[in-house]
Amino acid sequence: MRLQVLHLTGQSDPRSCGLSPVQDAFLDGLPVPEEAKVRLNFPYDATLAPYRPVPLWLGSLRHLVLFVRIRLLRGRWARRHRPLVEARLRAADRSLVLCGSIGLDLLGRLDLPPGLLQRLTVVAYGAVATRPPACRTIRVGSRGDHLARWWPHDVEVDAGHLDYLASPELAALCRDLVAELSATRDRA
Repeated sequence: MRLQVLHLTGQSDPRSCGLSPVQDAFLDGLPVPEEAKVRLNFPYDATLAPYRPVPLWLGSLRHLVLFVRIRLLRGRWARRHRPLVEARLRAADRSLVLCGSIGLDLLGRLDLPPGLLQRLTVVAYGAVATRPPACRTIRVGSRGDHLARWWPHDVEVDAGHLDYLASPELAALCRDLVAELSATRDRA
């Protein structure tokens, strides 16, 4: 596969890596073939349970626990999750990775090989990251996002922390990147 598009966010439900209906709909709006749309989220383990809605307070608590756990476990967390993520990213020549909230931090803490990182373009929306990966990254923020507005960003849209994927500006940015990445691979 030449290009794939995938989500990478924290796990609001650690028993699942299924996409939410909003994440699925966002992929549906992108001009790529169905086989290029990865219908799983981090950690890309198809044996986990399907998507289940999680209350905001519980999802936030689980992200905080994950944020702390990664720092306490250091390399052990990365060694546990890197194989599935790396296999998913190696399934295509290029990947457009849609990182929401702590997803950018998770991607950075996986310590992926430089050669693999060169194949990634990341759109980090509402990004909260102390250790972003060394790859092309476009950070999308919003003054309406009280959690992520203090982190640096390259593009500003009108959104709250949980509704970036409803932003027409974010959708347009991703469609433009899909066109760019598709044209790049066609020239190669």
